[in-house]
Amino acid sequence: MRFRCRVSFIAATFAISLGSVNAEDVRDVFRKAQELMRQEQFAAAVPLLEKCVAAEQGNSRFHQWLGRAVGLEAARNGIVSGALSVRRVKAELEKAIELEPLNLEARQDLAIMYRAAPGLIGGSNAKAAEQVAFIRRHDPALASQLEGDFLFADKKYDVALSSYEESARLHPRPMIHVRISLAYQQKKDWTQAFAALDRAQALDPNFPFALYQVGRTAALSGLELDRGEQSLRTYIAMPVREDLENPSIAAAHFRLGNILEKRGNTAGARIEYETALRIDPKQKLAREALAKLKR
Repeated sequence: MRFRCRVSFIAATFAISLGSVNAEDVRDVFRKAQELMRQEQFAAAVPLLEKCVAAEQGNSRFHQWLGRAVGLEAARNGIVSGALSVRRVKAELEKAIELEPLNLEARQDLAIMYRAAPGLIGGSNAKAAEQVAFIRRHDPALASQLEGDFLFADKKYDVALSSYEESARLHPRPMIHVRISLAYQQKKDWTQAFAALDRAQALDPNFPFALYQVGRTAALSGLELDRGEQSLRTYIAMPVREDLENPSIAAAHFRLGNILEKRGNTAGARIEYETALRIDPKQKLAREALAKLKR
């Protein structure tokens, strides 16, 4: 499990961050920074990514991930931090694009930044649309997915579904079907939510985000509890995956606790909530669920 050696891992990470990074070590440092980001320790990831950039200034991906880390930490800390950080996020992502114009992930990140930031500190729907338009010329399916994400964030779930379904038509892949499921989850249409996850798993039975969402959908709906439990246990046991969209292991333990609680297994649910909190003491939902069990 990815969190079993968390304390020693973090200690090793910061030991590395005290010195410069040799060229042969930079990939290892980058992987450690990615793992910190998956644990939502964005501030701790920033100095490691800075060292990666210093070691390989021409690496588009390193600039992109540094921009991500700075942006996610700024978003966590609110508008004041955001105002101080948006320029840096923009600079890192633009450098990533300058180095590799077809780094569509970096363009996607830049579009998200423009949409998320208030206009007073650099946000711009028009500039976000420019990035989406570029992406559409090279990957129409990704562009439709991104437009769906923006609509989803605005809680326009029906219109988001139209964009997601267009993306799925252009390029069927597990991730877009998971997004379709998420929209149906928001509408509490559990039949369609599970159906979309069935389509995702037909393409890749072990797609991590789909496994997690099967568990989440079961936990929220009270349906397909056996499948949901098995999916979450499989997700928890999986090796680390690079994609930041994969939910944390703490979140998986929390949802597993939900399922066990629904099945009347209070002792098992307590163990899962406690595990979630050991992994991530900021897991507010797990803390609230555990408090309810103790009443």
